[in-house]
Amino acid sequence: MASIIVEYGFEEPMSDEALSRMAKQLDSCLEIRNGTWVRSSLSSDRKRMICEFEAPDAESVREALRSARQTFERVWPAQVFAVESYPELLAKLRDIRSKSEAAQIPGSATE
Repeated sequence: MASIIVEYGFEEPMSDEALSRMAKQLDSCLEIRNGTWVRSSLSSDRKRMICEFEAPDAESVREALRSARQTFERVWPAQVFAVESYPELLAKLRDIRSKSEAAQIPGSATE
């Protein structure tokens, strides 16, 4: 399986309902092509999105998108590097997150 990235651009900010509808339409089209969604990153203004899929190849994802009648900007295969593969960086991330969470708790030591 390959990691495939899809870039989207939207004229109007995407609502949660529209995103859910897109996902449902695409899911069955991906499934018959042996692909699946992994994760998405939606811009703060909700007008751009990058999605990661696992599929046999980029063309399988393109075909699924076209079958689901979804407009996209680009589809490309990628090498994915994640913090989970780097123990030192994962420890640093966990430390930063715990400090951030502690800062949000009333009465914590950081106040």
